[in-house]
Amino acid sequence: MPLKFLHTADLHLGMTFKNRHYPDEVREQLVEARFDVLAGLVEKAQAEQCQLLIIAGDLFHRANVAPGVVERAVEILERFQGCVALLPGNHDYYEPYGAIWRVLREKAFDGLILLIHMQPYPLHEYGIEAVLYPAPCDRKHSPENRLDWITGLDERPVGRWHIGVAHGTVRGISPDFEKQYFPMHEAELVTLKMDHWCLGHTHVRYPDLDHVERETFIYSGSPEPDGFDCRHGGNAWVTELDDKGHAVSRSIKTGRFYFCELQRQIQSRTDLERVHQELISTTGVENSLVKLKLSGTLPEADYETRISLYNHIRDALLYLEIDDSALAIEITSEVISSNFPEGSFPHRLLTRLAEKDDREALQVAYRLVEGVKQ
Repeated sequence: MPLKFLHTADLHLGMTFKNRHYPDEVREQLVEARFDVLAGLVEKAQAEQCQLLIIAGDLFHRANVAPGVVERAVEILERFQGCVALLPGNHDYYEPYGAIWRVLREKAFDGLILLIHMQPYPLHEYGIEAVLYPAPCDRKHSPENRLDWITGLDERPVGRWHIGVAHGTVRGISPDFEKQYFPMHEAELVTLKMDHWCLGHTHVRYPDLDHVERETFIYSGSPEPDGFDCRHGGNAWVTELDDKGHAVSRSIKTGRFYFCELQRQIQSRTDLERVHQELISTTGVENSLVKLKLSGTLPEADYETRISLYNHIRDALLYLEIDDSALAIEITSEVISSNFPEGSFPHRLLTRLAEKDDREALQVAYRLVEGVKQ
């Protein structure tokens, strides 16, 4: 019988989302979504008949989140009718007397394994013929990973499957220019000869495929997007290991919200309406958070009424942030005449540029003379 487990990481429970000017009701939804996705992961693991749920670090956003956050997470995880293995990440790193791990020890249920020590964790007493080999984080930053202890083992416990669980970067896969996030090398992971490595820290899945086989390691990515640098719908892996240790992993969609950044060049109201249609036609638009950057020009009348169209777009989305600082009024002869006396230097300069159809120079000149005028 194969071993089947769900692998996730980087839920960051306890995020407050106060880094942007979200309305309170939006912020509250984003906070709650992280608990909802954890409950959803438990339900998916149950539906997939997984024996094991592995959380490869950063279940919590900080090492000192409120006890209520930890207790609520434990209540959700306890619904899983199997074994839950929880690794400390660099955000919720292990301190013997740290608030998170004190509450976890106090509230732990029989099926919860805290992978806090650098030692093998056989799962035989849970009816699983596997051994877990964790690389737990003990601080937020480190130039060295926590894998050496595995190399130094005199003998490995008996087990049909040997699974590594680590949190940190892999060179060439995860950005870590200053080498401060427990950096690992793929060759190092290969040398340790695990049947499979479940990794956390990188918030996008790796490989970025829906189905993979015989990968040395995989990143689950964040199961619920948490910002505009997290442009996917949330993922986790369901992995099966056969009797020979052959791993087959299938990516599953898990998230509720979707963060999107768009840049569009506008030359007419029709272009602006096209952006509107593009956004409202997106599936799950009511759960979309969008940063929209507009550039180009609009006729003066359309420029003056653009806010009403912005509001229509905003009403369709959960959240909209617009930067139209690079969007300007289209400079026509009528605009020039209405703002500058005929025969004046600005009028003659702008008219000449308009006649040459040098739109870029015209816009720059218009902004300059408007600035002097003010």
